[in-house]
Amino acid sequence: MRPTILRTNATAVYRFLSLLRARLADGEELTGRTILDCGAGGRIPPVSVFAEQGMRTFGIDISVAHLEAARAFVEETGLDIDLREADMRELPFPDATFDYVYEHFSMCHLSKADTATAIGEMRRVLRPDGMAFLGVISAESWPPSAYGEERAPGERWIVEGGEERRHTMFTDEESANLVAGWDIVAKERMAFHHGGDEISAEAWDELRAESTVPFTAEAWAREYARRSDYVRYVHAYYFLEKPGD
Repeated sequence: MRPTILRTNATAVYRFLSLLRARLADGEELTGRTILDCGAGGRIPPVSVFAEQGMRTFGIDISVAHLEAARAFVEETGLDIDLREADMRELPFPDATFDYVYEHFSMCHLSKADTATAIGEMRRVLRPDGMAFLGVISAESWPPSAYGEERAPGERWIVEGGEERRHTMFTDEESANLVAGWDIVAKERMAFHHGGDEISAEAWDELRAESTVPFTAEAWAREYARRSDYVRYVHAYYFLEKPGD
């Protein structure tokens, strides 16, 4: 079977797999261990790379359309992945069910309050000493207006694919509070630079008000040549361990 190749912005998922393998004792394998993907829908479900390791894989998604796409992938590849329609804010599994739990680019559409609820649910269904991987949009992403209208602090709404969606951004302090009580194995920040070249000089001039550093009009105009360095989507990733009893 041909190995699954994920999108380039999903490299952190491979990093999680690498960490899981590195933390195994000599002679231990991932085969048979359980993992849950919270937000597993889509044309190429990331949880498939764990299924290829022989793990017992489960995935939930709130979107029926995304689940149908994931199920088509499962049927095509023959991988054994248990996919269910469910909400990560209320996971349909008993306490301490899984060895590992993760989400990738799904939780970012929840409100700040619901993000905390979802992380609490991930912790609930994870076994003591189990590991979790999750990420949030960093407030370092720029420009904020690219993510739409701010209707609550850090919560912005924009139309994508004909549907209005929320993108929630967290400061470092806020994201640290989200994972308080976990043991942090690693924290990584990944910046994706895209779209800067498409900004016109006129639009760039308007963005000066969103700069976190004060610029004169003349200095800001000179920065136009470096606009692609400024425009960034930053995700803060956490690799966590649930403390044992």
